[in-house]
Amino acid sequence: MKKLKTIGAIAFTILAWTVFIGMGFINGYLLQSIKSNNTAEGFIEACNEYPEKEFLGSQALVLIEGGKVAAKDFYSLNEAVDDQTVFPVASISKWVTAWGVMKLVQEGKLALDAPADQYLAKWHLPKSNYDNDEVTIRRLLSHSSGVISDIETDRFNPQPNTKQPITDLLMLYKGDNFITFEPGTQYAYSNIGYAILQLVIEEVTKQNFADYMQQTVFKPLQMSNSTFSVYERADLNFAQLYDEEHQLTSPNTHVPLAAGGLFTSVKDLSTFMLAHIEPNPVLSQQVLDLMLEAQTYINGIAVYGLGPDFYSQSDEDSKIIGHDGVGGIAALNTAARIDLQSHDGIIIIRMGSYYTASEIADEWMFWKAGIADRVVMERNIPFIITILIIGYILIISISIWLIRKRKRTAAI
Repeated sequence: MKKLKTIGAIAFTILAWTVFIGMGFINGYLLQSIKSNNTAEGFIEACNEYPEKEFLGSQALVLIEGGKVAAKDFYSLNEAVDDQTVFPVASISKWVTAWGVMKLVQEGKLALDAPADQYLAKWHLPKSNYDNDEVTIRRLLSHSSGVISDIETDRFNPQPNTKQPITDLLMLYKGDNFITFEPGTQYAYSNIGYAILQLVIEEVTKQNFADYMQQTVFKPLQMSNSTFSVYERADLNFAQLYDEEHQLTSPNTHVPLAAGGLFTSVKDLSTFMLAHIEPNPVLSQQVLDLMLEAQTYINGIAVYGLGPDFYSQSDEDSKIIGHDGVGGIAALNTAARIDLQSHDGIIIIRMGSYYTASEIADEWMFWKAGIADRVVMERNIPFIITILIIGYILIISISIWLIRKRKRTAAI
């Protein structure tokens, strides 16, 4: 009977230890950050030691602390880069485009809940199984419109030094499933949704999209290293672009500008992010607050506002917004995050790789806000297994020692 009790006690202790480690893994309190010390410089040092999974052609990294740029780091395989070097930033373009849309909302030229189609003349939404009038400006901004993600075609091929005719892309759709679910009922990321917003801007303003964004957003914010017209800005210092084969390549002009055509620098992105937490000449605080309200959810967790992604998950002590981007012809990964409560942020652009920038931004979120996602959890698995095994060894060793001690005492 005593043996059974002893075995039961050991088994219970092992089970309790396993549950404790498991809860610490799931809830994050046993996970380790990559930071070498609790400073911006220490985090950058840790980033530079982050395991390389992919080729790296160049990198630009900026950390913001308390609303001020706290640290910078740059790397290049060939031509030097700095905070004014201009990179493509892929889908971060959508966050910036949203400012152009919201400026028109602020001026009363667009209504968020109006059908997007009512602003269009050169092209209209194709017929579908759903009501096209439910595809509103709000739902296009928040990826809840049901509009298809992309139009797969090699026939959309804007030529260098020409204004991108977005209607040429939209008119290429020939199917009968342009809206894939009832608008407003779920979240589904859509590049074509932002292509439609690009056309809305052009129709309403009677301006080319790139020119409108230059006059309305970049110039007032003094983002002098930013453009949607890459071939018209020979004055800018462009980073070298690499393809999947690690060879130098040219800019990708085959994506809708509003969805992924922005070229900018980390200096300008810092300016753009800080405009969310301090007065700016483009959007009023009321419109900014509206933009930063949660619009779409996944399993009850807010994921997108009117332009930015939401990253705080269920954490109530932070409000982290931002956006990531992944390249097409050029192999790149971009990530930008800012916590609207602490005013801390990160911007990282990595040329030649597809995933590591987003992973490092996730590591930053764990360091700053304790938010652990898949990247942080996977990196910590070897550490968790190690302390789990050490615990088992200690439990078994202590149990054996206690059993032997009890036997010696009984013999006496």
